[in-house]
Order: sequence, then C-alpha cells, then structure tokens
Amino acid sequence: MTTASGRKDQYNEMAAEYSSYEDLPVARLEAELIRTALGDCTGLKILDLGAGSGSYARMAVEAGSWQVDVVDISDAMMQVGREWEPNSPGSSRIRWLLGDVTKPLADQGVGLLPAGGYDIAIANWLFDHAYTVDDLRGMWANIAASLRPGGKFIGIRAVAPGIFSDHNCKVGKYGCLRTDIRRIPDGIECRATLLTNPPFSVGVTLMEDSYNRTDAIARKLGMTDFRSMPEPQTRVVQADLGF
Repeated sequence: MTTASGRKDQYNEMAAEYSSYEDLPVARLEAELIRTALGDCTGLKILDLGAGSGSYARMAVEAGSWQVDVVDISDAMMQVGREWEPNSPGSSRIRWLLGDVTKPLADQGVGLLPAGGYDIAIANWLFDHAYTVDDLRGMWANIAASLRPGGKFIGIRAVAPGIFSDHNCKVGKYGCLRTDIRRIPDGIECRATLLTNPPFSVGVTLMEDSYNRTDAIARKLGMTDFRSMPEPQTRVVQADLGF
C-alpha cells in the first residue's frame, strides 16, 4: 500500500512535467468545465484541495475571488505555482498551505479559515488518489467542514464507464492512458500515464463510492444536490463529438 510519504514523493518528482498537462485535450475540457462551474466568484473565499500548482486557484482569482487557499501535500508542486505568481494578476490573493487532505486539516495547523469559512471548495482529481475508503472519507470530511451553509463543491474525477473505455485503456487518444488496472479492496488501482512531452506516469487509486458516483460518504456528511456538468456544450467536445 502506498504511504503518505510515498504519495508525496511521486508528486514531488512529477512537479516539473505537470506544467505541460494543460495542453492535453482532457485538460482543455476540464478547464472549460471548471470555469463554467465557478461562474462569478466576486468576493468569494475558495479552498482548493490537492491543487498542486494552483491553475484553478488562478482561474478563481481571475473570476473575482477575494481569497483562494491552496492545500497540497507536495511543496514542490506548489512551488511551481509560486514561480508563476509574479506573472499572474491578483496572485497575492492565493495562499499556499502544506497539508495532507486525507487527514483532518484542522488538526494539522495548516492555517485555514475557521470551519464553514469558504464559499466554494474545489478538488480536482483528488478522489483518484484516495488509497483507501478512509482516505476518501477524510477528503470529503475536509470538504464538508470547510463550506459555509449553502456553499458549493466543484470537483473533477474519473468515473465509470469511461475509465474502462478503449480510449483510456488502449489508445490514450485524449491525453491519458491507464494501464495495469487491478482490483483492490473497495476499488481499483492503476497506472495513469499523461501523454505530455515527455510523458510521465503516476499511480492512482479509485474507490467505488467515487467512480460509480454513489457518493454515500459525502451524503452522510450532508452534501446534497450532486450535478454533472454538460460536456457536450464545451468547445472541446463540439470540435470532436466522439469525446
């Protein structure tokens, strides 16, 4: 089983290559969907969990957010974002906070706003790195604790049946190729290769509660009104309806 230390090491190692991820088709689709879901963020306080280099934190600032707190287990990933900051208008509204989002952030001295202090919580691909159900529960618990009543959560995650499709497992047409898929307790484990130049790989795990969109853990924590963003309306999909 991958430990928190091992998890941190693999993210540190891929920090430099990850900056080219945004050029992939899957990343362009993701960016369109997140931008639409964020909408007008004027004056809002936003928490971005597992945010790495903070590309969506910067997007939230551009949309008007008053403050975005980025939390990630890898300081190397966040350093990439810090180095981009001088060229990003409003980047002073981003705080970079080191923490393990599978554990209660309130107990780690991370420096977040008080419980219920955020209008929006973001977590993109975070759930695909929950190595156990307890990890997934910890992620959702941090999300639920962070949001004010009526707050909004936005997330990107791998879901069935797409994760088992040929374009993901054999071809990698849209920029990601999944290999070495195997069953583990309550989910699956695989290798995800992002077809950047040069490509790089990362080990990922997906719990059934997440990839089947059951979301029993989140619902028990009071999360409601789950919705999927309409991919067919995006420019990326309009240019390739097979996507």
